Amino acid sequence: MPLLEDAFAALSDLRAALRAEDRLGCHVFISTPPTRERRDKWFKIAMEGDVADQVADAARNSLNKFDARATDDQALAEFDFDAAVAGSIGVLPIKDIPEIANWLDTMPTDDWPIRFDGDERILERARFFSTRLNFADGRNVTLFRGSRGLAVTLKEKGAVSAAFSRERHQMVAIEGAVVTFDGLLDFFSWEGMIFISNLQTFESVTNIRDITVRKSAEALDAISTRFSLGGNAGSLKTEIGKRTRLAKKLAAAHQHGLIADIDPERLVDRATEKKLRLRCRIEKGQAHFDLDPHNRGEVEDFVDLITDLFLQSPVTHREWEAVVKRAPRARR
Repeated sequence: MPLLEDAFAALSDLRAALRAEDRLGCHVFISTPPTRERRDKWFKIAMEGDVADQVADAARNSLNKFDARATDDQALAEFDFDAAVAGSIGVLPIKDIPEIANWLDTMPTDDWPIRFDGDERILERARFFSTRLNFADGRNVTLFRGSRGLAVTLKEKGAVSAAFSRERHQMVAIEGAVVTFDGLLDFFSWEGMIFISNLQTFESVTNIRDITVRKSAEALDAISTRFSLGGNAGSLKTEIGKRTRLAKKLAAAHQHGLIADIDPERLVDRATEKKLRLRCRIEKGQAHFDLDPHNRGEVEDFVDLITDLFLQSPVTHREWEAVVKRAPRARR
């Protein structure tokens, strides 16, 4: 698997960069939805040198743990539009997904002029934050963490805000909100790849849903060239695009090449055998479907049938609903 080999090589390169003695440049940005009063989406967190060093060390520690998990457990797996298998780390080449590349390009530069000014409303609306580590050779790695990684103590009007200083062994006045970064990561970009440890956060903060809908539409186009959908392909595409779970399953089926391998007669026989809510038949060797795109049950049964949901074990002959499917890994 060339992609996984490249990913392990990239992680090895990142490991070497993190072990270098050079000081890391560190910049943190918070992303929030813009409002009518505030058009800005990104805010840079200004930090004293020692605070930036601590954030960089926390990020370095998280990346080291990530690398160990990937190496020790062989947890890397190609990103799947259906779902990430529990315990796996999804790998996605940025060049293959232009929308993700464009999303990453919206990240602010290090000299971003819009600074966080302590406004509690910004923190309350924060969706995620990112940490960019700059290496001495000019490269950088960008880590992303969902809003649950921010622990925020807001300053109440009229109240006294202070934090305990361990060095001075006393309470120290705080002028604004107290923000704690947990130092963990949900996904990061490095050397043309995205490594995903938390699929839910990755999907919620990027535009991957739009990509999934587009991929599912491509899958339906492929289906339409093989089977007759009774003139409802356009409406069916729209309805599936509204239902992310179904769109992901179709996108995965298209990614794995399942649609091209479908036998029309077996497909129709399977629909009858499973008593699915579908009206389908074989005419001149082609499968014909008479679907109501606005009938949620029919649409779901159609996607289940097309994406090989119902599988039988060759060992026990038991039948399973195989929601997640991925090509088998090489055994050593």
